[in-house]
Amino acid sequence: MSRPVDSLGAKQSLAADPNWSEYTIPERLIAITSIVMSVTLSELFFPGEIFQLITDFEQDLVGVLVDIAPEIGFLALLIATHEAIHYMATRVNGQSPEFGLRFQKTFWVLKEPVPYVVALEQRISRNENIFALIAPLVVINTLAVGVLLLPVPDVASHFARLTLVINTAGSVQDLYNVVRLLRFPKTADFVNLVDDDIRTFYTVQ
Repeated sequence: MSRPVDSLGAKQSLAADPNWSEYTIPERLIAITSIVMSVTLSELFFPGEIFQLITDFEQDLVGVLVDIAPEIGFLALLIATHEAIHYMATRVNGQSPEFGLRFQKTFWVLKEPVPYVVALEQRISRNENIFALIAPLVVINTLAVGVLLLPVPDVASHFARLTLVINTAGSVQDLYNVVRLLRFPKTADFVNLVDDDIRTFYTVQ
């Protein structure tokens, strides 16, 4: 069962309550790490192809986009699946999650749209958080590795390797939070609130 936080008061009260602290993350560092992870894994699973792709883009942008249209479609499907697993894991925890899209500025002038799943105004334990965060990485990557271990056609192997690159790089923030949450006591509780952006508070009482 989810545990609403109505009795805790509004977001201003949580921010002012000495028993609660705000949980923040280094978004730019995580974005940089994700890019480095993407390049590293791409070179591991597709040696030389990422740099060839960049060269091809410069010479024939439209032609390359047409060629990689299946990969672009697969990327959209994979992102949707990743978020759906976050959603299902949160439901298993007993919370009522919501889908959303936030615009996050990292390197570019324009903010990038980032999909998310969040349970708002509900107490979430440390272990519940860890379970919901790590579930997409474990489920999707396990399936991808399983495909690679089978005698499958080259196209299936191609998309399994692509899955490992995209899903692992896309899970950097989830992994960061899991590692950090493991340092919290098991009794820690977390609450997500909306205040222009989503803000997260925690207590260790």
